[in-house]
Amino acid sequence: MPLTLVIAWVLFFGFINTHQRHANTFKGESQSYLLALHASVLLGTLVGLGLLIYYFIQVAWYWPFALFFLGSLVGGILFGTLDAKINPLILSIVGFIAWPLAALWGFYVISNLQP
Repeated sequence: MPLTLVIAWVLFFGFINTHQRHANTFKGESQSYLLALHASVLLGTLVGLGLLIYYFIQVAWYWPFALFFLGSLVGGILFGTLDAKINPLILSIVGFIAWPLAALWGFYVISNLQP
């Protein structure tokens, strides 16, 4: 499993997880922003599932499970720590651009793997 793929997944999962945490603890008045957070989590979950299936098709069956476990664990811890130190609104705003870019990076890495 390439380290670049793990880094892309950590970023992808971390920002999706940030949106999920922010939506669950949202105290703002903008219902549009809350809806955008929920939509981002739903879309990000579908994209993540698609990436894992694509990775499954490209390599052995067990590598997507390893990527999900390792990347999600590291991403959850890293971004959970960042949420405590940085305003969640800032991370959420960055996440609207960052998780799609991380997903594209992950797709690119997976596309270039040799089975």
